[in-house]
Amino acid sequence: MIKMNKRRRVSSDGLRLFNMSLTHPPSPSKVKQLLQCFFHTEYDDRLDEMVKQCRVATQQLLAYTHHKDINVNQLINNSMFNLIHAMLMDEGKLLSKHRVQQNYRYYFDVAEKCEASGDHHSAIVIVACVMHHAIGQFRFKHRNKDTDMLHKFEERYGTFRNCYKHHLKEAMFQSDYENYLPCIMVLNMHYERHKAYSTIGKCKLRYEPNEIKAKLGMHAIQHHYPGEKMALFEEPEVKNNTELILLAQGIKK
Repeated sequence: MIKMNKRRRVSSDGLRLFNMSLTHPPSPSKVKQLLQCFFHTEYDDRLDEMVKQCRVATQQLLAYTHHKDINVNQLINNSMFNLIHAMLMDEGKLLSKHRVQQNYRYYFDVAEKCEASGDHHSAIVIVACVMHHAIGQFRFKHRNKDTDMLHKFEERYGTFRNCYKHHLKEAMFQSDYENYLPCIMVLNMHYERHKAYSTIGKCKLRYEPNEIKAKLGMHAIQHHYPGEKMALFEEPEVKNNTELILLAQGIKK
């Protein structure tokens, strides 16, 4: 007997952040589509759609770097608070621990696919969100694939502790400005750090601050019109880490 997978649910708040609606996949009309349907679930469809929307969000951020009146770093902060909040709540109500775990695993899957698709901003930011203490206090057990992915990410990107220095090096050598989407958060972080270090005498820098800014600009020039701002970047309901942690503590362990 074929064992059917349990239906995996995703918080609707999380979907709305990325302008995704609660729709069902279209019914198959060809033999190829029918065969694919046997092995391709609604979860897979939702996952693929989310990865596409993550890419749109990163491209929107890159477009915003052309606008001096827009604080891109603040938009990134907003997106992180909104995403963590959506992992804990849905339509104004706290989720159960089980539902939070479903969201936790879903966003691990999203991050893995984002990295594979070349959207390194979403990959790094999403992992930073799922590893936030508000979520970490649940002590969810990692699947083997999650452990492998985290090790791969650390090898490729580095970690928050070393400011994702491996990603900086990779991004600075990249010339595929159309398909490769660097982590804007990381490049901005290193631009500010290198700018501060450049004022210190005899401080040897790997890159000049303007080199980092120019590299980001080369990627940004591919994306001129940002379109309507996604809900992901709107002002978050919860605006600090302490409130998020306390919110999570209200969920029954």
